[in-house]
Amino acid sequence: MTTADLSWILDDLVDFPSARHAVVLSADGLRMAASRDVTDELADHISATASGMQSLSRNAATFVGDDVTPWQQTMIQYRGGYLFLVAASDRSYLAASAQADVDIVTFSDRMAKVVERLGSALGVAPRQVEDERG
Repeated sequence: MTTADLSWILDDLVDFPSARHAVVLSADGLRMAASRDVTDELADHISATASGMQSLSRNAATFVGDDVTPWQQTMIQYRGGYLFLVAASDRSYLAASAQADVDIVTFSDRMAKVVERLGSALGVAPRQVEDERG
């Protein structure tokens, strides 16, 4: 499930210094769009992985405070760089990767601006299960 119309915005995001890749995914882990140089296999893999990451992150909210607090972003640091995951709409997320020398604050801000630019194009309706009889 690729939304080619969104790829140019993701390409603009990865033009940021030290940025690598970007993928928009649905809440149930399906790839919606990917930046250039992201293969279908990689986009599908990170979409499934990021869907699980956001679920785990949401479940940790009670550790942050007593009140229910909505999840907004997860960042994981690796020796070679970072993986960022942000809420993009009620049912979609933006995942991006960057090298270790990325300006984290500025890149996170740029991701937020990408989400604003994508706007309603990111609204994802719940998946419909087709009747097995066709």
